[in-house]
Amino acid sequence: MTPTASWSHYASPRHAMRRFLISCHGAGEQAGLQPPFRQRALPTRGLVYISEGRGTYEEYEPRGLQVPVEGPAVIWLTPGVRHGYGSDARGWSEHWVLFEGEPFAAFETTGLGGRHRPVQKLLRPVEDADAIFRELCVAVAAVGARAEIAASVATQRLLLAILDAADPAEGAAAGATIVDLVTRGATRTLSVAERAAAVGLTARELGDAVRSATGFTVNDLVIEVRIAQAQSLLAETRLDVGQIAAQVGYDDAAYFSRLFRRRTGAAPSAFRRQQARSRFD
Repeated sequence: MTPTASWSHYASPRHAMRRFLISCHGAGEQAGLQPPFRQRALPTRGLVYISEGRGTYEEYEPRGLQVPVEGPAVIWLTPGVRHGYGSDARGWSEHWVLFEGEPFAAFETTGLGGRHRPVQKLLRPVEDADAIFRELCVAVAAVGARAEIAASVATQRLLLAILDAADPAEGAAAGATIVDLVTRGATRTLSVAERAAAVGLTARELGDAVRSATGFTVNDLVIEVRIAQAQSLLAETRLDVGQIAAQVGYDDAAYFSRLFRRRTGAAPSAFRRQQARSRFD
């Protein structure tokens, strides 16, 4: 096992950083045999990169779960989920980051950080992990906006490096299939529970799979699909707004118009004027 200097630093990024960037709240690295975590829940997201060694990840609530870990792999930690993890008797080499921020949704669309898949096996070690963590060590230990931005950039570099080391097919196929099924039934008036039952999942499992694959909730995905279909109908047909609303799943044309404007920034009639070809003038 490659020797690693043990260190850990924590930070409290300002609100603007948390909103507009992926903000880093802590980072560290350890190697060898370390005391395991038990019954821990975090207020932020986290990732633990295991470069070498074996161990176990487990969750206690809301489901009982125990997953083997073998490096290279990443453990994805979800806020509020009570969990534990640790190496076997031979120890392991780990790097970890605590982070949060709305921009992480972009990474979730690639399959990273999936709630339904807390342990992700990697095809190869994360490239430049040691260099990235040296940057994090300096940035997280410092104070000020520049240090917070530097820590954010290093965290995003790490996420990209993990994405490069991951199997692009792992987890994506199942998530894509579920999203495709939800998309095809988006115009039907169904509850989340009914959509979940239609694909053989619980409402929570469906929500986790959709968020992992797209970054959306189930309802937001349905709305996105409906609005996209409505945009096509407005641009390519002469159907009136009420007919289009009904076709994409809304009985109330006025509600549909308000929702369309909120999502696109333009009323349906204005969108049609902007986008329709001259044959509809």
